[in-house]
Amino acid sequence: MQLARFLATMASHAAAAALTPRVSRKVAVIGGGSAGVVAARYLKRGGHEPTLFEAGATFGGVWAPAPTNDVVYKSLRTNLPTVVMQSPDLDFAEGLPSYVDAEALGAYIERYAAEFGVDAVARFGATVTSVAPVDGAWTVAWDGDGGCRDERFDAVVVANGHYNRPYEPEIAGQAAWLAGGGDRSVSHSQRYDEPSPYAGKAVLVVGGRSSGVDLARELRGVASWVYVMEKKCAEPYGGDGVTHVPVGAELSADGRMKVGESYAPGPAVDRVLLATGYVYDFPFFEEEAVDMTFEGRRSCRPLYLHLQHAARPTLGFVGVQLSVPCPIPFFEAQALYLAEALAAPDAALAARDERDAWVDARLATVAASGREQDLHYTSAEGDNAWAYIRRLVDLAGAPQVDGDPSWLQSPAFDHRLKTVESVYDDRGRRYPTKPWHDDAYRRCDYAADWAAGTWTVDASRC
Repeated sequence: MQLARFLATMASHAAAAALTPRVSRKVAVIGGGSAGVVAARYLKRGGHEPTLFEAGATFGGVWAPAPTNDVVYKSLRTNLPTVVMQSPDLDFAEGLPSYVDAEALGAYIERYAAEFGVDAVARFGATVTSVAPVDGAWTVAWDGDGGCRDERFDAVVVANGHYNRPYEPEIAGQAAWLAGGGDRSVSHSQRYDEPSPYAGKAVLVVGGRSSGVDLARELRGVASWVYVMEKKCAEPYGGDGVTHVPVGAELSADGRMKVGESYAPGPAVDRVLLATGYVYDFPFFEEEAVDMTFEGRRSCRPLYLHLQHAARPTLGFVGVQLSVPCPIPFFEAQALYLAEALAAPDAALAARDERDAWVDARLATVAASGREQDLHYTSAEGDNAWAYIRRLVDLAGAPQVDGDPSWLQSPAFDHRLKTVESVYDDRGRRYPTKPWHDDAYRRCDYAADWAAGTWTVDASRC
């Protein structure tokens, strides 16, 4: 009932906004990865004047040919098929497998930028050093070939990703283990490139999400033993060079893994490899100046709908959420909403009290769970990413744009999104049940017929 009232209220706001003269704003977009490129496209569509700042020499972010933040390990292939990652407005190049490497993904982001005119508004080699509110607007300072400069903008959209500062929790018993002698060390997956440095070592991989699964699989057979610690493990299991241990397992001073009062099967641990994700990092912000809390944390607040500062609506964010099932379609929905919000005279499609109430409800959910990182999971309140995308598109309520038609505003929107969702679900059914299992699912090839809203899969090699 509360959700129904919320949607009805938002729909009335959207209808009222459609009758209000549109505002065109000068907007700084920070970051030239997929989220930044998408944001710039939709801001242009919405009648704004975006300028995209990218520290590197090309679009692509971490997927660029020469990224400023090189976190992509050598063997990485996407764990989502291209049909799920891409915009239904632009297919990946023909002839590629469904699960592509960093080079192919970087090339796609560059194609997207060219296709939708984002290259015309980009400044490369421009590292943003400061973003500060000034008299209802924003001053953006950056370093580039011409030295340090600054410029005034009406709004700012942050799309710098969240792979800059690793989250490095201390494992139970870690200090005593490190002091126990031998060649022991702790590292983060951000600094991992390939498995040879771990040859012949017993390695504890902490984390069971995408990077943890990839690293565990890649290390098996190179390391002498692989432990995987993750929350999906309830009871320790060991065999054939691998031990699965639950979160809370302890490193003993002698190197063995202790679970409760017992020792898990396997030899003494030589290395710990943290696949524990990242904390939010906005080095160009001062928390107090922008009324935000994020420094060193696994949440960023106060963000209405995960994408708009509740108190300063001319400050937006694209791509803050974790565990996004369809990156570019997801970012497109967020960017569409922000473009329409910024076109409103007060830069918002919802009143301040409604924005604050939404944020308060999310914070209450996180307080109840005790897991700060849940703040930006779309599933934290029984929702999901697909419903979130539909909600943003409904709330934006914007007309189609002649020069740049978008699938989000076409009559075929819903069945195209259902196509993406259905392929994602099929991929999930094929995903390995243990982190170290074979990744045969990546050998499946998918094809989508966007007009018909159907898809096929060649599973002959899966």
